[in-house]
Amino acid sequence: MEKERRVKVLSLIALVVAILGLTVAFAALSETLTIKGTAKVDAATWDVHFENPTCKDVGMEENDECTSHFNEGFSYLEEGAGKVNKNPTIDGTTISGIDATITKPNDTVRYNFMMVNDGTINAKIDSISISKLCESTSSPVESCDWDGNGTVSEDDIQKVHDNISFAVSTAGEEGPEVIKPGAILKVGERKFVIVHILYRKAIYENNNLNEEESTELPKRDLTFSDLNVTINFVQAD
Repeated sequence: MEKERRVKVLSLIALVVAILGLTVAFAALSETLTIKGTAKVDAATWDVHFENPTCKDVGMEENDECTSHFNEGFSYLEEGAGKVNKNPTIDGTTISGIDATITKPNDTVRYNFMMVNDGTINAKIDSISISKLCESTSSPVESCDWDGNGTVSEDDIQKVHDNISFAVSTAGEEGPEVIKPGAILKVGERKFVIVHILYRKAIYENNNLNEEESTELPKRDLTFSDLNVTINFVQAD
């Protein structure tokens, strides 16, 4: 009996020693695995917007000759008797207040903007909204009175849309290219956006924006004001 008790005592002592050993080992391991220092994760930023082109965007040096082409920082091209009446307004990815006059076939006005991704997230075009040149409920006489009788009829509106185009494109290697939903604007990327008012028919073929001559003449000059373009972006997958 005494012998059995001695064996139990020795076993208990051995167990205590083993537990103490594990505790010391764990403490040493914990000390070894202590990691000191700091880590910083930058928050993602969303910054997709329109802005006016720079001399660099068009491959020119920053000098007086280049600056004179941008009309106080705003870039446009008038062809024929096409005329810009005032500068539009840029707000995020909306261009508003486009105001131009065209009078005869082949008159055009083209506005140049840059579509820019200054954020840290790739962006994708979700949808594109472009004003109609004429609408039956709200079209001003100055824009849509094709026959010059002082009122805007459905026939007037049809004539305008048959002969004059309001379109948006980007610059491609072979000329203007159609901007489509799903197109990606990568981080740091800058792409041209060209807004066209054409006394021509805009024809979309094979991803290109082509133009077909219009020959009909309205009875008055047509001034299109307060036209808007919005390109809505979402995060790319």
